[in-house]
Amino acid sequence: MEPLTEAQRKTLEDLYRRIDERVSPITAAHAWWPCRKGCDHCCRHLAAPLPVTRLEWTYLWEGFQALPPEARAEVRARVAGLKGTQRPYTCPFLDRESGGCRVYAHRPMACRTYGFYMSRDQGNWCHFIRELLEKHGDGDILWGNQEAMEDTLARLSGDTLSIFDWFDTAPTEEC
Repeated sequence: MEPLTEAQRKTLEDLYRRIDERVSPITAAHAWWPCRKGCDHCCRHLAAPLPVTRLEWTYLWEGFQALPPEARAEVRARVAGLKGTQRPYTCPFLDRESGGCRVYAHRPMACRTYGFYMSRDQGNWCHFIRELLEKHGDGDILWGNQEAMEDTLARLSGDTLSIFDWFDTAPTEEC
């Protein structure tokens, strides 16, 4: 697998930074917002295997390679065990005991935008957010544009595959 060039890394990290800048004010202004450390509901109830682009996969792979060997083996075993199963999926990168993401700094756009971005008035969120919005309203929330982010990422990085498919193409030897 070819490593990211410095230009690719900067472009992807800039995109992720822009997402974080959109997300931070929502969580800061709304103590009731569930999408923060301590909530792993979406990670445990994925409707489909995470879609990631080639650029994101390379970045995610860096985070994966930084894990201890036992954690890498566990993630690989989870990926293998999930193939051919039905939804909901639990993300193989989730540390099931702590509820934290093992590759948080390298997580893909789908994880960064979930709960904070919308596609043509279609919320990209779980039932917790829907119920909280019914209770609190969303009048002061500035939603991100999911379609624009997906288009930007597609222009930057090419093919999108599920993490299952990317793991199939990944080296089996620990690098």
